[in-house]
Amino acid sequence: MTAVTSPIRNLLAARTQRTSVSEWLRRPRPALQLPRWLLLVLLIVLAVALVLIPLVNPSYINLTVTLVMIWTIVGLGLNLLVGFGGQISLGHSAFFAIGAYTVAVGGEAGWPHPFTLIAAGILPFILGYLIGLPALRLKGLQLGLVTLAMAMATPAAIRAFEPITHGSRGIAIDGDPPAWVPLAHDQWVYYLALLVVSIAYVVTRRLARGRLGRSFIAVRDAELVAETLGVDVWQTKTRLFAASAAYAGVAGGLYAMMLEFVGPENFGLMMSISFVTLIVVGGLATVPGAVLGALFIQYVPTFTSSISPSATGATYGIVLILFAFFVPFGLVGLLRGALAPIVARIPGRR
Repeated sequence: MTAVTSPIRNLLAARTQRTSVSEWLRRPRPALQLPRWLLLVLLIVLAVALVLIPLVNPSYINLTVTLVMIWTIVGLGLNLLVGFGGQISLGHSAFFAIGAYTVAVGGEAGWPHPFTLIAAGILPFILGYLIGLPALRLKGLQLGLVTLAMAMATPAAIRAFEPITHGSRGIAIDGDPPAWVPLAHDQWVYYLALLVVSIAYVVTRRLARGRLGRSFIAVRDAELVAETLGVDVWQTKTRLFAASAAYAGVAGGLYAMMLEFVGPENFGLMMSISFVTLIVVGGLATVPGAVLGALFIQYVPTFTSSISPSATGATYGIVLILFAFFVPFGLVGLLRGALAPIVARIPGRR
């Protein structure tokens, strides 16, 4: 006998098979598996384009792209801490400022730019480690409040150390290349940022995919289980916090070289909020998400500020709420969902 199916049952079955927009947006997706030939072609094209950009464009475009790379470096480090490590930090503008002032003070002392950038990574790493030892005993909201206090205190601390930082007067920096380098200022800083962001991207990708990355995720998801398996939870958290601070410090050093000036007003609370927006919009626990988030915080505020000076803060607030509720995997998740059917049809060994 043929089973009789009621119309109500058919309707319910159709609804269960149909995916709503909100479910599609919130669905986790694996990384795209591009064919090797296509991946090689894209890498070559991207590398050639990035090398040629400063040679064929005016200085303001070079400086804008340099800012995107600087934000990407910050995003890579902060995503390691928040996305892979599960620790909340609202105070990375403090480490960004430390890196910027390290380059400024080192430049006043006559240090070469590469040495000041190295110092801009080492000093925040040490301070991040020392701060992380007691701070990472806290969790959730408490840790967020401690790091938020760091961000709020940064401009006042800069003014308080006036003999070193020159207070509200700031420090002018000579960001020009050495005499033997035939590049303009914008091209010199661009290529330095390109070198640093390339190294940071490769290192972060290897960390995220390797044994350390797995230990970060284990600590994030189940501290007790990770400790049972032999992971030193507190050392892992502290080193991760310090490494993330070093990323921010080097990015701050490049930022100071690009602007050729640093002052306390450059490192307010809005900068920390923009860093959090970067990783949330780009995609937590994803390495490419730092690039997409950097593009967002560089170009969207430029557009919104032309509408109203207060529109940038409102945009960050609205976007954070929308992504937290409806797009938890960020722009990377959206791109993976949209491109996965297309990539699956491309022939080639993966």
